[in-house]
Amino acid sequence: MSTLTFAYKALDKAGVEVAGVVSAADHRAAFEALAARGLSPFELKSRPARRVSALTRRRITRRDLERYVRQLATLLSANVGVLETLTTLEQSTAHPLLSERTSLVKRDLRAGRRMSLAIETHLPELPAYVARLAELGEATGSLSKALTDAADRMAYEEAMRSEVRSALTYPTFLATVGGLIVLLMFYFVVPRFGTLLGENLGAAPAFSRAVIEAGVWLRENALVALGTAGAAVALAIAAGRDEKLREGVRSRLERLPLLGRFLQQAEVAAWTRTVGVAIVNKAQLVDALRLGEAGARSPAFRRSLEQVRREVRAGRPLDEALREACETIDPVVIDLIRTGRGAGALGEMLMFAATLFEKDAKERAKRLTALTEPLAILSISLIVGAVILAIVMAMTSLYQFEL
Repeated sequence: MSTLTFAYKALDKAGVEVAGVVSAADHRAAFEALAARGLSPFELKSRPARRVSALTRRRITRRDLERYVRQLATLLSANVGVLETLTTLEQSTAHPLLSERTSLVKRDLRAGRRMSLAIETHLPELPAYVARLAELGEATGSLSKALTDAADRMAYEEAMRSEVRSALTYPTFLATVGGLIVLLMFYFVVPRFGTLLGENLGAAPAFSRAVIEAGVWLRENALVALGTAGAAVALAIAAGRDEKLREGVRSRLERLPLLGRFLQQAEVAAWTRTVGVAIVNKAQLVDALRLGEAGARSPAFRRSLEQVRREVRAGRPLDEALREACETIDPVVIDLIRTGRGAGALGEMLMFAATLFEKDAKERAKRLTALTEPLAILSISLIVGAVILAIVMAMTSLYQFEL
């Protein structure tokens, strides 16, 4: 049965008038729910179901999801019931689409389904570890803590993305403006020199001919070039949605000198954080390793973690399995794991290692993004300089030809 929302006005036990909303199956159920709170309603009106138009509907961002999970965890930690918590989130107007998804989650819970399965089904945008941590929280009676840990992990990931995006904003602006300048030069300036040289273009150096002929072609086939560029962008977007292609690109990026090391360190930091959070939330070691393996983005690292999990299941210590199977994991992490295993504090040691590697990943990100600005300026300068050099060489050859 669907749930309706009713606006009410009532008197409390002290005779003070109060107002608000209540969710119930019908008027009778709403009246009984208010009476159970000690209220005496004298006005009860049903509200029409909120419709979300295509204009107001916006996609769910990572920041929206992090706030949603944290709000859910906060309400649960305040000893608010699960259904009441979901009702509160359902009535929120901050994000209509999330409110709709919350209604579906609450419906599944009323049907006897677990919270972890419900959010995994109706909130597929969430990282995979959120549902798994929620499952651990349900099994150990610490759902609010598990969701808080998941929200912390999501907040860290979003902070890293935001930091990199902020650092890349100015270099991206430079590259965009520089690219536009080069395009305008090829469209308006370079073809004029092709007309000026005329039949003498054949006497120009090969580099100059290539640049000028490219400008002339662009001027004469602007629509074809624009359509080709649009098709290339659409193809790139479609290819970016292919999981295997993304993994292949990431594998190649991991082989680069600076960027590759940064990606590897970020992967290790994410893995140690995920496994540590799972163990702190009383997960079995093999289950925690499976959760960390599922969150790995690097295909090579994921295969290594799969081998580690099989060896640990066979009875081998985690630090020894990692030392042989994962070359990208720093020896410091292995030493901390060995120490934590011996002291019975493996989860805490993994969380400590995650903190160390997260700080190192942030420093590497800053150094990498600091290089992008001079590289963007250098690239645009080289292209503009090459175009000018080609024109000067062509004009010089024309002068020599006339002599």
